[in-house]
Parts: sequence; C-alpha cells; structure tokens
Amino acid sequence: MLPPAPPGVVPYIAGYSEEALLQPRIVQHPLFPEVAYADETPHDRDSFGALWVRPTLLPKRRRGEPRLREVHPYRQRRAMVNMMCQVCARPPEDLDGPPLFLLRDTNGPVKEGEITASPPVCVPCAGISIQLCHALRGGRHVAARVDHAPAWGVAGLVYDPDTLTPHPGKELERVEYGTERAPWTVAARTVVALYGVTPVDLEEEFARLGTDRLEEEFARVSGLVGAGR
Repeated sequence: MLPPAPPGVVPYIAGYSEEALLQPRIVQHPLFPEVAYADETPHDRDSFGALWVRPTLLPKRRRGEPRLREVHPYRQRRAMVNMMCQVCARPPEDLDGPPLFLLRDTNGPVKEGEITASPPVCVPCAGISIQLCHALRGGRHVAARVDHAPAWGVAGLVYDPDTLTPHPGKELERVEYGTERAPWTVAARTVVALYGVTPVDLEEEFARLGTDRLEEEFARVSGLVGAGR
C-alpha cells in the first residue's frame, strides 16, 4: 500500500508569489529577423538560440507563498536539461538509466515521440504527486521510462513580427526549434520529445521499493521541499 503523502510538499519547479517575471523592453533584433531584448545579454538565450523570459531568482526565505499552479521558468528548464526530479530536484541515481516521466492521462499511455514540458520524477515523488497533484489524482495519470528525451523546442509567447506584440491569448504555445515561429518566441518552458518509451506500472514500482523505503523517502522529500522549507 502506498503510504500517505506528506502534506505541504512544494515541487522544486513551482512558482512563488514574490517571483514575478521581469519585463525587459521587446525589440526586433538589429541583425537578424527575430525578437530580442533592448538590453539583451548572452544569458537571455538558450543553446538553441531561443530568447527566454527573465524570472526573478530569490532565496527560499524571500520567495513568498507557493503558487502550485505556476511553474518557475528557470527551475523547470534546469530540471529538464539535467533530468532532475521536478519535485525534490534529485538528479537521476543512474545517469545512464531511463528517466521516469509522469504525465496527465489525456489520451491513453505515453506515446513514442510525445512532447512534454513536464520534467521527470523519481519514484517516491511520483507516489507523492499522484496523491497531492489535482491534475493527477484519481488515476488520471500515465507513466513511462524513456531512453532518450532530446530538446524539441519551447513553450512561450509568440510575437507578431510586424507589431512586436504577443499573439492573442494567454496560453503558452509550443514551438519547435528551427521552425518559422521559433525566432519570434519568448520561451518560458523547455519542451522535450520522448523516445524509447516503455510504459510503467507505478504500483509495481512502489511495491519494488516497499512501504518502509517509501516512508523514508517521503520524509526525505518533506524535509527538502515541505511547507516552510
């Protein structure tokens, strides 16, 4: 049986009330047909050339109240690039092993080549997530281990090349690297594609660890990212 999840767990990638996005002035790049910042620095773009939002980076004690429905762009990007657990930020125990991805069940099992902006999780944090995350509770989740999760693109605001204003709507759009819209996108999430997909039965994963080990791991996670941490 899966032990009860510790209350008050705040995932590593979650946003906080005092971590507002900075608002640098948007301009067209002086040399290339793409969106840019008027005071752009080399740190504003990723290794694929995508321009990123500028999130506030604060120590935990100054972040304010957690906003569990929000995602901090830098921490999401860091977790995805390094295949770290999105809840406890633990790096994979086996650097060559297939990471575990836990997704909301929208249309059956995880598919080969499916794209996602949700970083991987470790098995204990999967047990916490399916109990505490509203989107995953009640069996509304699917899990898989993947052999390869290369960067596919970003999710962000796409700007009109003529007006330099975002396309209507508040939802982040997923944009593939190298496509026509990519140069005009200000990224807020890293998106990867999943290959070598092997569906996972989480109950079997939990049973393999055992109740005692899961309780120890739950306590560890609570100590790292529990309420007030």
